[in-house]
Amino acid sequence: MAESAALARPEAPALQLVWAEALEAIGEQERALSLLASACERFPGDQAVHSGYAGALLRAGRIDPALEQVGPWLPRLWAQKLQLRLLIRAGRAERAAELESALAQADPADPDLLDYRASKLRGSPEALLSACDEALEHCPEAMHVLYHKALALAGLGRSQEAAGLMGLDRLLRIVHLDAPPPFDGLDGFNADLRREIEANPTLHSDPAGHATRKGRRTMTFPLPGDQAGTALIGVIREKVTEYSAGLTGEHPFVATRPGLATLKCWALIFDASGHQALHHHPGPWLTGVYYVAAPRGRHRPGALRIGSVPAWFGRPPPWKVIDVAPEPGTLVLFPSFVPHETLPTGSHETRISVAFDVAASNR
Repeated sequence: MAESAALARPEAPALQLVWAEALEAIGEQERALSLLASACERFPGDQAVHSGYAGALLRAGRIDPALEQVGPWLPRLWAQKLQLRLLIRAGRAERAAELESALAQADPADPDLLDYRASKLRGSPEALLSACDEALEHCPEAMHVLYHKALALAGLGRSQEAAGLMGLDRLLRIVHLDAPPPFDGLDGFNADLRREIEANPTLHSDPAGHATRKGRRTMTFPLPGDQAGTALIGVIREKVTEYSAGLTGEHPFVATRPGLATLKCWALIFDASGHQALHHHPGPWLTGVYYVAAPRGRHRPGALRIGSVPAWFGRPPPWKVIDVAPEPGTLVLFPSFVPHETLPTGSHETRISVAFDVAASNR
């Protein structure tokens, strides 16, 4: 459909972008890059096309060509942000430092900028806390800032404040789902889900820029015609609505609850040593996972660990770290700023899950 629309209206650069995104989604990265390169030649003044090409080069791991693509668009803000991301990915700290001051004035809540600043301020929690407060003053809905702020508060010994901000005691939800109609039972529903995921042609091993390690992740899920996947999305939407409606109190996460939201889903497949590295999700509001299949046993291996801190922090966090067993049928919901990882199963049996992000529709 995207290809037909783009070919029917070759004068519309936005349709070239949609076509390229569709090609990437089905794993045809080289065709997408070729299409975007051609579009940049045809539309030399279109910022969206050039930004899209630079972003696609970044996802392909082609840092130097992406930097070349961004260069002519400096000092536009989007180009500066993308340049910083590229320089960080390339490990070029000196050049990244040159951008820090200008970007901090323009958008101190930018996720890549804040991650970069936080990495420099690890030994100075007071300065990190100040940077976080500056970012939240500029953009109160930037929930990813809370991850860094909680670490800063913990580093200053303000344990109760840090634990309250992380909020795991009140913001984490774990529920066990029943099979949605028209499926008769959970086992059959999960078996159908598994077949759809394993047959998904957009599965990629360790995609660049993601936390997946020794595993496979879909670029698009569900696909048109996926009955179990579509049914699961309906249940997830219902549970997210219930979760959002039940939030109370003065936590900033509650205050930034979106009125209208988008849902983005992807499926993950891991074998014995596969896992998700410790990370959080800048940008979205809520993150979740549904377990489709996991190794059997009384205590299922390969837990989802929620609330860990990075090794550089050097001490346990002042909040309880929670391990959730990957029991098929389990749905887990938590704020996107909360750090999380998965542990390897060490089993010959496969662990399969569907993860998702909920974001305000204007983000």
